[in-house]
Amino acid sequence: MGEKERCPREKSESLEPEFLEAGATKSTDHPASDRQYPIEPDQFRTAFERDYTRILHSRAFRRLRHKTQVFVDPRNDHICTRLEHSLYVASVSRTISKALGLNNDLVAAISLGHDLGHAPFGHEGEKCLQELANQNSISFQHELHSLRVIDKIERMYPEHPGLNLTFAVRDGIACHCGEKFEQRIAPDRNKRPKNLNAAALADRPATTEGCVVRFADKIAYLGRDLEDAITVGILTRNKIPDAIRNTLGRDNSAIIGAMIGDVIQNSDDNGIAMSDKVHQASLALKSLNEKRIYSDPKVVRSRFGQIEKAMRFMFDELLNFINEAKSKGSGSALFCEDKRKSRNLVCLDVLHEFLATDIQSWETEKPAQLVVDFIAGMTDSFFIRSFEELFLPRSAV
Repeated sequence: MGEKERCPREKSESLEPEFLEAGATKSTDHPASDRQYPIEPDQFRTAFERDYTRILHSRAFRRLRHKTQVFVDPRNDHICTRLEHSLYVASVSRTISKALGLNNDLVAAISLGHDLGHAPFGHEGEKCLQELANQNSISFQHELHSLRVIDKIERMYPEHPGLNLTFAVRDGIACHCGEKFEQRIAPDRNKRPKNLNAAALADRPATTEGCVVRFADKIAYLGRDLEDAITVGILTRNKIPDAIRNTLGRDNSAIIGAMIGDVIQNSDDNGIAMSDKVHQASLALKSLNEKRIYSDPKVVRSRFGQIEKAMRFMFDELLNFINEAKSKGSGSALFCEDKRKSRNLVCLDVLHEFLATDIQSWETEKPAQLVVDFIAGMTDSFFIRSFEELFLPRSAV
């Protein structure tokens, strides 16, 4: 077979052992490349390149552009959203991965999908949804909900639910845990797909690439959140403590550069790590952000019980709608047509589509789980519009 006739994917796979380090994940490795539903190999893309494009074209990924990172529904177009954060994580993780001789396609796919399960209104929304879920005997963690989104909720292919991603990508997404600040983390190479649904926040990723993304998540948001806070006037650069400035720098560019360089210098293909000095400075920056940014009145102004109350009202109302639909049985219209038309409820139309198209097994699911799924998929703006539709009076003329 001539060079021009050769399958580009096969050529890429044949070159991986030459260019990737021993601890890197090859795109043909098992169980890393295993999928829940068998598919024919692509002619052009490796398994992880294929996962990247599947996530990129998913509806859940597109919705991240209207989900909160720190500032709720920002009017300033230069403030970071959840979508931009995911792209920053991909950039950071690819830089580290390339320097360490790891699989760039794998870290890019994990990065792009790691926050698909985030609720609207950032971590405050997640806390509210966690509490409501717990009260209804289910659980919600955005890491594991991201796994539920890619395995069950996304409906891109008629022959099966979910995106049918590889185990390595699914594992990296479920175990990214950006709130844990380990100094070093090594992959759990004994993990298998059957253990993934029981993954906890303390679980280590199965691949070195998954460990890279876990570090990259923190690197991407620490300096970016600081920069956004300076942009909106919450903080000034001269208020950054010397212990942070002298080690990491005083702006996002310097902070990212210092942390990436340190991780590259202190890692190998058996584990990703930071030096003592940079790790301590990172913890200090995290503490500064928590005290001066995440707790600032400008950030929490919308949290004076508003998000919690709004989410509770929304949860209860949607639960009533779904219980109503379940009581009608299979084959019936899910919701009262007169109610949908007379009130012009776009929210109810979207819920109808969600149940009928995305969660085709919805009749066997717990109603509270369906409500959690639906609310977690909302953007900040769609939640606000839906709340106005459901609870605020509107003129009929």
